[in-house]
Amino acid sequence: MKKIQLLALLIILFASAIACKKDQVTVTGAYFPKVKTIIQNNCLFCHSSSGTWAGRPTKFDTDDQIAAVYAAIKASVADPITITNKRMPQGGSLSASDVDIIVQWYNKGGKITD
Repeated sequence: MKKIQLLALLIILFASAIACKKDQVTVTGAYFPKVKTIIQNNCLFCHSSSGTWAGRPTKFDTDDQIAAVYAAIKASVADPITITNKRMPQGGSLSASDVDIIVQWYNKGGKITD
C-alpha cells in the first residue's frame, strides 16, 4: 500500500513540475518592444500627456520615459503591495505572462535595447 501511495505522490509531483514549467514565459529577442506593447495596452490611459494622470510626473510617452522608471514599473506589477507601492494598473492586474516579461526586462537592466 505504501508503494502505491509513494507512486501516486511521485506522479503528482512530476505533474506539478511540468505544469510550473509550462506557465513560465521565455522571451526570445528584445524585451523592450514587448514591454512597450504591454504599457501601450495597459498604462497609457493614465500615464500619458493626454491621460487621466497628465498633470503627474510619471508619463510613458517616450521610450526614454519608460526606461527611466523601469524599477518602479517592475515594482508596481510584481512586488508586494505596500503603502508606497500600489498595484498597477489600478483596479486590476496584468496577466502572469505580462508580469513575467516585465520582470525579465527589469532583470536585464530595463533598457530600451537589450
